[in-house]
Amino acid sequence: MKTIHIYTQYYWPVSNAPANRIEKYVKALKDNYDITIVTWMPNYPTWIKPKKYRWKLFLKETWPYWEKIVRIYEFPTKNEWFFKRTLNYVSFMLSSFIYWLFATKPDLIIVTSPPLFSAIWVLWLNKIRKIPYILEIRDLWPQSVVALWLMKKESLSYKIFSWFERKIYDNAKRVIVVTKWIQKEIEKMWYDKVVLQYNVFDWSNLKIFSKKELEDFKNKYNIPGNKKVFVYAWNHSKAQRLENILNLAKDYKNWEFYMLGDGETKQELENIAKKDDINNIHFLWFQNKETVYKFIQIADFCITSLDDTPLFEDAIPTKTLEYLAYWKPVIAFLRWDLANKIEEYQAWIVYPKYNIKLVEDIEKFNHNPKNSIKLVKDYFSFESFKDNVLNVVNKELWKN
Repeated sequence: MKTIHIYTQYYWPVSNAPANRIEKYVKALKDNYDITIVTWMPNYPTWIKPKKYRWKLFLKETWPYWEKIVRIYEFPTKNEWFFKRTLNYVSFMLSSFIYWLFATKPDLIIVTSPPLFSAIWVLWLNKIRKIPYILEIRDLWPQSVVALWLMKKESLSYKIFSWFERKIYDNAKRVIVVTKWIQKEIEKMWYDKVVLQYNVFDWSNLKIFSKKELEDFKNKYNIPGNKKVFVYAWNHSKAQRLENILNLAKDYKNWEFYMLGDGETKQELENIAKKDDINNIHFLWFQNKETVYKFIQIADFCITSLDDTPLFEDAIPTKTLEYLAYWKPVIAFLRWDLANKIEEYQAWIVYPKYNIKLVEDIEKFNHNPKNSIKLVKDYFSFESFKDNVLNVVNKELWKN
């Protein structure tokens, strides 16, 4: 059986967008290939390593689909300071270098980016040990950093990362992307390498809670039964532009808003809400999966939000698919041409930015829960993901 190493900074038991997507790669490939995950010691989102992972350079384990996992040391740090965050990525690369001095050579590597540092290291492996790789791009880097005003296009850092970016694309066997905009940008120079694969939802992960469980849950969090409940459960960063939600909550104080998750802008958002006396918005830091799913199940509306830069055009956040799978109508602050193509499902209300007209649209929105479920099954099924990924991998590993 041919061997594949999947190289990612995030993996189980971490539960975030990249970790969840890599889990789908494993499920898609595990019956046909010998899979090894090369990843860091879990510490997200607290940035504190559990006891079993402390003071270790490497650790091998098997979890959760019986694939082999090699965990590698990295310096844990929050997304709050550019230098520390860079140190986090570089430490992972250096530990990876030591690991690959002794590791058995696989037939193929799949690497996911961002962070670009992971792909830079795999590029070196391709040159030194002649290991072919497939590159997954979830976000264009360093372009997205410039779009969010975290780096200047004229800077030396941008030029260096752009040079690495070109080399990484040049040497990849295939480039799997998650949005059409990223596909169009990469195809300008590497048109024959790019494969589009949206995020998808795996129905086996869906957990439905009983009426009593949800009532107990509402009582635990003092959630009123006579008001509409809006839930946002995702990252809190500049890319999400969460001022959209603050503005909605400020304009309609008869609704209750629950913000789940963490990130570098979370505290700032709390401070703004307190300053502007927005008392109907509640900030809950990182919650486990069961708590998040209960919040989604009791919600009247769920919210997703991204900056309206073209970089995120047609992006399908994984959490949005979870909202829809739980038959919830979605308020989407997105620059989203895709939404117009499938508007007949009437599963969401889409605005690029917050507009006071949204309040009226919410009040008159007529939602059929079956439409949300049908939308996920028609466009974002795990089966389509599995077929697409297997096709790409099979072509590269069985060319001869």
